[in-house]
Amino acid sequence: MEKLRRLKYKKVVKKNEKIKIKTLAEHEMEPGVRRDPKTGIIYPRLIIQKVTAKYNGKIVFRANWFSGVSANPYLAFYISAQESGLLEVEWRDDYSRTSYKRGYLKVIDQQGNEILPIKYEI
Repeated sequence: MEKLRRLKYKKVVKKNEKIKIKTLAEHEMEPGVRRDPKTGIIYPRLIIQKVTAKYNGKIVFRANWFSGVSANPYLAFYISAQESGLLEVEWRDDYSRTSYKRGYLKVIDQQGNEILPIKYEI
């Protein structure tokens, strides 16, 4: 069964508005120090090590996590958007397995028109 990943934020914002990005990763976060009570074998460590957030392909947030992070970790951070685009969060574990959650953020100007990242001239 695939692990649940959540990404929550205000979908339409004004230019330069601060946006709170909230994430949740369903993960047991095994620290590698607990023993199986019946066999005495230590459970192997399995934690999310790195979290990276990108907006339109540019890194806007990065975190390194260690064994003290709780199971099913929640993370929140802020960005200020200038133009519409793709918001992507990546979680990477001890075995370099990754999972993603993506969403589109629409940025509007004072008149309510969407600000696109495409620059063109005629």
